[in-house]
Amino acid sequence: MIEKIKMETRRYAKRQITWFKKNKDTYWINGQDKIEKNIDIILQAIE
Repeated sequence: MIEKIKMETRRYAKRQITWFKKNKDTYWINGQDKIEKNIDIILQAIE
């Protein structure tokens, strides 16, 4: 059962990634970057 859960979780994550890549309104930010850089990305996206 644990292996089935792991497999289905990976499949679900893959479907999410595919959906986000197709969605042109998605803007990726890096949680490791400084907040100022991410704010700049967001501001540029909404302008």
